[in-house]
Amino acid sequence: MILIRHSMLCIRIKRYLINIEQDFRTMCEVLFFCLCNFCTLCGSFLNPKETRKECKKSKTKYLGKRVSFMKEKIILKSANPEEYGDLEVECVVIPNDQIGEYVSTIPEERKSIAYKSGHVYARRGIPGEVITTTLYVTVDGKKYILTEETTTVKERDGEVDWVVTNTSSTSNEQYVVKHAKFKSTYELAGDATVTEYGVEFVPAYDPRVLTKLNENVIIITAWGSKAVGLKGGNIVTYNAEQNDYNVLDQDAEEYTYTKVGSGPQKTIK
Repeated sequence: MILIRHSMLCIRIKRYLINIEQDFRTMCEVLFFCLCNFCTLCGSFLNPKETRKECKKSKTKYLGKRVSFMKEKIILKSANPEEYGDLEVECVVIPNDQIGEYVSTIPEERKSIAYKSGHVYARRGIPGEVITTTLYVTVDGKKYILTEETTTVKERDGEVDWVVTNTSSTSNEQYVVKHAKFKSTYELAGDATVTEYGVEFVPAYDPRVLTKLNENVIIITAWGSKAVGLKGGNIVTYNAEQNDYNVLDQDAEEYTYTKVGSGPQKTIK
């Protein structure tokens, strides 16, 4: 009997200790929770900006918006250095495989469907000929050089590249187009005129989505080049499945593109 009573007493003591341990753990968890909330509350009073910043980051991550895009400062060279100097702008750098996601975050009211309608003049290039493409942009009424690059004319599969001059834009830029792409993009204009830049051509009817930018960006194109788009310009979607995008400045949009439904449309077969 004594042994039985002793065993029962040990069991009761063990249960009592277990209950004390569980109560102690619960109490610690409650104290820890209260302490964390107290620290967060104090932090929000001591540094409200940082607290809002952290909240904004968390919300941005949850919504899948951009959080890790780097920023890069670029210099836009003055087109008239005697009158005004260069301009430094900060741009968000968007990798090629994230352009589609970036575009999806922009409200639909900032998007439109348009087709290239500005006429161009083109001629066959000379193999080895070097063409300089200079694009200009207007900021606060001042003209700056947006990009400037050189391309060498080549003969590919027996066909020489074309040199295209876009006289519809304010840049009046020249660029090199491969023969196969030129054939699928342009056709001879009716009553085509001939100038020093070549023969007049019209672009094929090829509607594209234009997404209006509300900040300065640099996108990495499908071919690996950096394309600069300033606030007010557009990201042009050529083929979203192939991450084929480019940028279009505000001046070029006005002079070379027509929104669907607001002008004559012609499908080129």
